Amino acid sequence: MFIWSRKASRGIFDLLKRSSGISLIAVTIVMLVVSTLALIIASTMSTGSISSVTDIQAQQAFYLAQAGLEWYMEELGNDSDWSTPPTVKTDQSFGAGTFSVSYANQAEDSIDVTATGKVAGWDGNDVQRVITQHIEKTTGGDTFADFAIFFGGGDGTGTTTINKNQTITGDTFVYDDLVIGKNCTINGDVLATGTISVGSGTEISGDTLDHSSAPANQPTLDTTYYDNLITTASEESHSNRTFNGETLSGTEYVNGNVTIKDYVDGSGTIVATGRITINRNTDIGDNIALISSSTLKMKKNGNVGKDVTFYSSSRVQVDNGVVLGSGADTGEGVVLLSPQKVILKKNITITGLIFGADEVDIDKQNLTLTGNLCGGTLTELDKGAVITKDSAKVDVGSIQGFDSGAETTMTISSWHEPL
Repeated sequence: MFIWSRKASRGIFDLLKRSSGISLIAVTIVMLVVSTLALIIASTMSTGSISSVTDIQAQQAFYLAQAGLEWYMEELGNDSDWSTPPTVKTDQSFGAGTFSVSYANQAEDSIDVTATGKVAGWDGNDVQRVITQHIEKTTGGDTFADFAIFFGGGDGTGTTTINKNQTITGDTFVYDDLVIGKNCTINGDVLATGTISVGSGTEISGDTLDHSSAPANQPTLDTTYYDNLITTASEESHSNRTFNGETLSGTEYVNGNVTIKDYVDGSGTIVATGRITINRNTDIGDNIALISSSTLKMKKNGNVGKDVTFYSSSRVQVDNGVVLGSGADTGEGVVLLSPQKVILKKNITITGLIFGADEVDIDKQNLTLTGNLCGGTLTELDKGAVITKDSAKVDVGSIQGFDSGAETTMTISSWHEPL
């Protein structure tokens, strides 16, 4: 490194004075040259330092933009439909600066995401980097919907019993020991994490695989949507209510117990902080949702239409002789849904999905189900059931809070900086 000092400049000046024939003008010219050279060197050193600082800050801004992209990809990973993407952030403080995220060209399974990283520059101006990536989502692998019966929430220490005289079309999986009774017909594979015991006269067309690992992820249920509706109902004046032959429109909030007589139809939702009881011989029309913080119970011999949801925070129970979702086409099936229990009695016919996140108990005979039977554990499947897998009857992606456990893969393009 070249260092210019005052001592050096005085030495040259003295030398020039002692040299004969050197005029004051020459001395002045030499000094000007030396001074100019010193300024050039100082300027070069300063410019290099500034350039280094700027490069460092630009790199910081780039890393901040990357942090924004990583954050938003995690948000997208928890969102089932990117047509309405998760909320973005603007000037979010992070590390030495901030990041902002925006999106464009959003569709259900694809989106363009732009992230801007920003730091305060040495001269008071912001240094920023802007990077964009195209992201696509695909889902694959087996899910519960590929099984007629799927119970993957046990701890592996219990026993699931499928009693005699059952007809099951589709694969079966339980996270338990499995006991299958006599004279059953199972058209599909049977899997269990424990042992499998098969009664006499039972025919299984597929493989019988005991001590098997879970073939798909266990579905889960986030109750936030339902909890919020129940909280809204709790803000009403406390009063029980009876619906007797009424046509629904919109949402009815009841801070108390609900009784339904004769029928309800139309298109709407009833939300109750207490019990919902559907009396005997009562019909529930199409496009109805019943949401209860306590037990939701349907008594004997009623009919339930298409595209109906029964939700209870504690227990959904359906008694003898009820028909639910008869004639339902693709996406029109009934959903029985609880973070705890679903209990079914005798001679019930269902087209749709049964899901009890904790437990399902079918403790009476002759269930007829077209759709999917799923939950944490299956306490019992009493004799005489006819279960036929049909995962098209319910669009599980439209069920609030329901995660089917499908494996999601995000494919990310190489990033680029817009010009």
